[in-house]
Amino acid sequence: MQPRNARTTRILTAALLACVGPAAAQAQGLRTPDYTQENESQWSLGAGVGIERSPYRGVGNDTSAIPLLGFQNRYVRLFGTTFDAKLPSAGPVDFSIRARYALGDGYKSSDSSYLSGMDKREGGLWLGLGTTWHSGVADVSLEWMRALGKSKGNRIKLAVERSFEATNQIHITPYAGVQWSDSKDVDYYFGVKDSEFNAERTRYEGKSSTNVNAGIRIDYALTRHQNLFLDVGVKRWGSGVTDSPLVRRSTSPSLRMGYLYRF
Repeated sequence: MQPRNARTTRILTAALLACVGPAAAQAQGLRTPDYTQENESQWSLGAGVGIERSPYRGVGNDTSAIPLLGFQNRYVRLFGTTFDAKLPSAGPVDFSIRARYALGDGYKSSDSSYLSGMDKREGGLWLGLGTTWHSGVADVSLEWMRALGKSKGNRIKLAVERSFEATNQIHITPYAGVQWSDSKDVDYYFGVKDSEFNAERTRYEGKSSTNVNAGIRIDYALTRHQNLFLDVGVKRWGSGVTDSPLVRRSTSPSLRMGYLYRF
């Protein structure tokens, strides 16, 4: 097998969608624009690059170009590939109906020689609910998402983050999260069907998995409107994923960086 050093660069042309709280931003490895007046209409525009180690055998790094378009007013918030329709809040707790397009999930059989003969696994649209508690000490977020595509799987994620002002220009945000994926989700992306197994690749029926991620984001304000960001993180896959013969690694480090302009 010849591992691939860099997967085909994916241009996220659907980057019109946004997040209501930190959990959705963490899912993309990006920081939500810190709008000061949530009821005012505000835009942000930028670009970045993301590199993440793939868990699949024979596949190296997934490299993505990340166009960023954000918008928010009192009814909606958009950022990256996530869209939230805001629901009435309860004090420091926000609620939303959430939609996300997971463009980077899955693989093609051509991604590595080990995956040859596997059917293509695709990302797609997810719908669900999200909530964030702004406690004053940290932001705690919970979301439930269900795939509308072929997997019909469910994911539940609990996340926490806390921002610190290192200087007037630099904000540092450590974060951590736990995501539970049900058996349908894991089976679609990491299972091996009867028609796909061979001498090197045993049949595998996916089971639910609990995956953990953590990292740190650094935001640097060039001016009042211009911002640079750097995000370094790692995900540890649960046994439901690592037991799959398709998986080579139990951890996936990642790095994302870019530029954002707030109008």
